[in-house]
Amino acid sequence: MSRKFSGVRSRLLAVFGVLALAGGAAACGSDSESGSSDAAEGGEITLAQTSQPDYLDPALSYTVNGWEPMWLVYTPLLTYAHEDGEAGAELIPGLAEDLPEVSEDGKTYTFQLRDGLKYSDGSDVVASDFEHTIKRVLALESGGAPFYQSIEGATEYLEGNNDDADISGIEADDKTGEIEITLTEPRADFQNIIAMNFAGLVPGDTPFKNLTEEPPPGVGPYTITESVPNREFVMERNPEFEALEIPDIPLGNVDKMTTSIVKNQAQQAQDVLSNELDYMQDPPPADIKPEVLQTVGPDGSEEQRYEEHVTSSTYYFFMNTQVAPFDDPLVREAVNYGIDKPALANLFAGELQPGCSFLPPGMPGYDEEFDTTGCPYGDPSEPPDIEKAQELIQEAGVEGESVTVYGNNDDPTDKVTEAYADMLNDIGLNAEVEILDGGVYFQTIGKQSEEAQTGFANWFQDFPHPLNFYFLVDGDTIQPTNNQNFGNVDDPEINDELDALALETDLESVADRWAALDELLIAPPNSYIAPYGHRKLATFFSDRMDFESAVFSPVYNNDYSTFALKEGE
Repeated sequence: MSRKFSGVRSRLLAVFGVLALAGGAAACGSDSESGSSDAAEGGEITLAQTSQPDYLDPALSYTVNGWEPMWLVYTPLLTYAHEDGEAGAELIPGLAEDLPEVSEDGKTYTFQLRDGLKYSDGSDVVASDFEHTIKRVLALESGGAPFYQSIEGATEYLEGNNDDADISGIEADDKTGEIEITLTEPRADFQNIIAMNFAGLVPGDTPFKNLTEEPPPGVGPYTITESVPNREFVMERNPEFEALEIPDIPLGNVDKMTTSIVKNQAQQAQDVLSNELDYMQDPPPADIKPEVLQTVGPDGSEEQRYEEHVTSSTYYFFMNTQVAPFDDPLVREAVNYGIDKPALANLFAGELQPGCSFLPPGMPGYDEEFDTTGCPYGDPSEPPDIEKAQELIQEAGVEGESVTVYGNNDDPTDKVTEAYADMLNDIGLNAEVEILDGGVYFQTIGKQSEEAQTGFANWFQDFPHPLNFYFLVDGDTIQPTNNQNFGNVDDPEINDELDALALETDLESVADRWAALDELLIAPPNSYIAPYGHRKLATFFSDRMDFESAVFSPVYNNDYSTFALKEGE
């Protein structure tokens, strides 16, 4: 998730990926496991994001900037518990009455829609809206489209270029509310896929176009009432939601949340400290963080209102295997040897744990030794092997070759991008930096015609399953636009193993195979990507906010539905 910054079936599968994560994602400042039930209701708060969400349309958004708020606006048939730690990774019914019935062959899922559901505009929810919702994801070539091509007829729908055509694998009965989904083959993570934001229901007449400026109605505790791209968007309580009485989905505490786009993270942090801003999504930058910790951190001089959380994420550099010089495995290997991971971690002000693996800590298949002392390119906590990297560049015959390094202007991504370019120069390449606005960055490098050579990438889990990371390097997911496989990794051995692992419903029993796949991806001779660490995020509030009530979801990060003002604010 998400990028970027970022999401079978039994209930148990959903929690596997975050068991180890649970210890690092405790509720903010209290013994509560799910936020305070005594939180004050009402009032308005102000929030800040550094970059405009890529989209404010559930069919298209694929960033933390979009998903964190829209989780509360567009509820899918299934969703996740609004809890911190392990409990927050449990799949629960959303707009469906219960978890689905699954056929013996694992290919057919039957859901029953809840009675009396209404969108935020007061219109009725009907079962066929689900098919329309999935059609929009496919027709708009969303970054999430590959997830739903496992539905029978979805690929034919996509190739037919007819928005109104039928998806043969979805049968919906508006009279009974039954929705039956048939897959081309069993898929171990399909209920997680149904719980993704992409599948948050929208009305059946929602246009097949990007609706960021006029987000469609949804079913959730909040609705987006205003959207001015690159300036602000506003979320207010959904007047229809309380009457729906959907269990385990909170109604929310505050009446109105206004999120402004503020490029200057230092200004955001100062405004939170001075109570002029109630919440900032990104952690404070390195030069402000010591002041934040000293005043409002866990051991600060004032009441705590800052806390960091381990996330299931990986930061890496993509290298386009279809474009020179990164079509040469020796060059990719050289980059992996030449990356100074401790130096990059310093740019994150201690909010990045240097690492070597693609699968993050806590995920089935994660190999701690491979991620640390057993890394084939050397211990990530130690300086790089520049001499070895230079030898490989010379062996590849590309010394002095020009390379464009892509990054965006979010802090510290711009600094990380510049540092990466310096590292490429140190090993013998001739690197220049191309910095794009954070609001368009991933769309740009995901456009095949751009032929982006290399650059910044990261991933925060959409759901707790290794497949959610590995679709980023699955050759079957490569597409012309909104391509998430930035390096165009298309290795038959990896593709075949992913196809096989996608059928395995007992995730723990195949953890060793996932670990082996991680090594195949990263170690020589493939060296397809260059991971360098795993990220922490933060909850950082103004003094007006009730820090005790907040929940940090292991799937969606800060849960806005638990945000509340203190009594009297």
